[in-house]
Amino acid sequence: NAFQIEASTEEKSIRSKYPLLLHSNEHVELAFKGRGGVGRDKSYLTSHRILIKDGKGIGSKRKNYLSIPYASIQAFAVETAGKFDGDVDLKVWSTGKQYQSIHFAAGQIDIFAIQQYLNSKVNWTTRAEAAGILQEEEDYVHGTPCHTGKSGTFSSLMDWVGDNAKQLQPQEVDIRLKTETPVLLQDEKVDLAFKAGRDSVVFSDKRLMVVDVQGILGQKIQFISFPWRSISGFSVETAGAYFDRDTDMKLYTNILGYGMLRQDFRKSKADLFAIQKYLSNKILEGHDDDTSIVPGVDRKQGHVDPKTSWWFRENQRPLDAVEMDKYYHESIPILQKSEKVELAFKGRRDITLFTTKRLIDIDPQGMKGVKIEYTSIPWKSVVGFGVKTAGKHFDTDCEAIFWTDMMTFTDGDGNATPGMAYVEVDFNKNLVDILAIQKYLSAKLLGKAQDVPVPQNVFMTSSKETGFEKFLSKIGDDQRAIDPRELNTALHSEQPILLDEEHIIMAFKAGRDVTLFTNVRIMILDVQGWSGEKIQYTSIPYASIRAFSAESAGKWDRDSEVDIYTRNQWSLCKCALDFRKGKADIVAIQKFLSAIVLGNNDEAGKYLNSTESTLPTTNAAGLQSFLAWIEQNSSQENAEVTNQQLHSNPPILLDDEKVIRSYKSGRDMFVYTNQRLLKVDVQGLTGTKIEYKSIPYEWCTGFEIETAGNFDRDAELYLHTDIPGKKTTKHSILVKAHDIYELQEFIYGLLLFRDENTSSGEK
Repeated sequence: NAFQIEASTEEKSIRSKYPLLLHSNEHVELAFKGRGGVGRDKSYLTSHRILIKDGKGIGSKRKNYLSIPYASIQAFAVETAGKFDGDVDLKVWSTGKQYQSIHFAAGQIDIFAIQQYLNSKVNWTTRAEAAGILQEEEDYVHGTPCHTGKSGTFSSLMDWVGDNAKQLQPQEVDIRLKTETPVLLQDEKVDLAFKAGRDSVVFSDKRLMVVDVQGILGQKIQFISFPWRSISGFSVETAGAYFDRDTDMKLYTNILGYGMLRQDFRKSKADLFAIQKYLSNKILEGHDDDTSIVPGVDRKQGHVDPKTSWWFRENQRPLDAVEMDKYYHESIPILQKSEKVELAFKGRRDITLFTTKRLIDIDPQGMKGVKIEYTSIPWKSVVGFGVKTAGKHFDTDCEAIFWTDMMTFTDGDGNATPGMAYVEVDFNKNLVDILAIQKYLSAKLLGKAQDVPVPQNVFMTSSKETGFEKFLSKIGDDQRAIDPRELNTALHSEQPILLDEEHIIMAFKAGRDVTLFTNVRIMILDVQGWSGEKIQYTSIPYASIRAFSAESAGKWDRDSEVDIYTRNQWSLCKCALDFRKGKADIVAIQKFLSAIVLGNNDEAGKYLNSTESTLPTTNAAGLQSFLAWIEQNSSQENAEVTNQQLHSNPPILLDDEKVIRSYKSGRDMFVYTNQRLLKVDVQGLTGTKIEYKSIPYEWCTGFEIETAGNFDRDAELYLHTDIPGKKTTKHSILVKAHDIYELQEFIYGLLLFRDENTSSGEK
């Protein structure tokens, strides 16, 4: 258990022994040393990050330094000591990594001072505040508890055993959490508070706090803080009939290892719809009042509920959105004042609402349907979307599909389940126009997306295939470029699924399937079934792409590949696109994606081929010279030489992109530019298959280094990211050739002090 040591003295010692460990503008503000102050492990709370030193192996040579920038913290907790405990704890959940714990010696460390320190460092801005949205007066939630009479002894016992929370006076809780256990900021305000047995749940204007009292004596207490921006979705559930005494709240996050928070409330002691409205105020963002995007999806005239036959009842049918808007504003007040229902559907008992701010699923449960769960998915949490048309014969439903940024779950057998990361809504194919819903979702989720200004006459094509080559393309999954002009016309007129201002830039075909790159998204048309009538249209907005890679074809391969990494945790986490060798310009696709993902949308169009151009064939001589250059150079490359090489052969980098550092590891390379980490992975015996993986610095949220031990040849750098499909990237360097501390200095300069370094000029 760590003891506190003098921070200024420790900073001087670090700058003397390891002068590159801290940035010149960084200062150690709190310092701790393990094993009662005599151990080799240390923890530092600096002005910019949590820095944890972990001694490894025998001796003192091998060490691990983990850096957690304060901006990457998604949740944190402090824990007091129990009656017989010797330690108090700090736990931190950050993007891209499992939670970290620091144990402090009880009686030596003021754990509430640690709490207050982190309070001053964490970003408490809500999504609504970040979007500049002011709360409507009608949406204000009063925290005064419900008064429904006294509970009997047996009732109180059942609440305590069943963990059902009752509402508390927020003013009293506010005072206690600022004086007796000072865990809140002085300018923070408690709005709602609930108590279940010995535990409490507190809703403040900055966070959700869970107070977990542990042990027989109740002296061990954990205070977990969740900033509102860490919560991606939520649901509330009313109590059922008869002996069901509790209502329920679920909060869904994208925190690794903490995907859902759940709390039961005593049905007569908490206003569930006030809780629902409060969550809406904190988690939902703005709304779009553009009524022109709302389509007519009802295949029947008028807004009369057609009921349908019993075997179609599970698949939803249209309802009158105006009536539903009024009902859920007045009778069941789950909507905000400024929120409007745009589309409404009903299945056997379920109702689905598409509002200006979110997707709401209303799920009645039990025999009587009294127990109802209201689940909200904010549009901001949707990563990708799609629709699936119905098949020809016995397929009775069509579907809308949503991929979100929420965590997946694990079942009792340890198997991963999608949870709220993947959601499907089924519709009656005879009553609902699913392609109209697709266009509505496109306008809703892409309408404010940053457009890629590519002229409509700029596109890519390839030569026509004949003979055996054509046969191989039919039976294979590798795509070839096709002329997008005809397809662009068809998808605006015959099958109008594209937005009016949207146009196709690139199009590729593999068998019956088609992949489109438009000026606002990637769309994949997956044709299924014998008849080909069942088609899934999947849309990935460019804004959802976190990283990507392009892989050239090997000597004996027929296909090259592009992998798209999004912020979804389920099936859209990584999307692999195979392209026919010689039939798609993989370098042009890579540069087009680079421009978009790295924020250079205005430049994206110039990296594509001109009208009627054909794709270049592989330059064998150029490839061999590139491979020879990789193999002959030393461990650390000359950045200028690498810069020239990757701007010419192969031309991977953007025009305004510059290589700052490059390292060789075997045949592979790690290239650090001013905009991304580019990992060049040479594969196969011949080395002609090469993957270029791009990770923008924007999504690198933490890092750690591990020095070499007595018998090690290399040291390691680990980059942790907010990219679910690529959480960690490992970079090993030879200790004879490089100083790992110097590489760490370079990395934290990029991630923590990039703005300062840019303003002061390149070193």
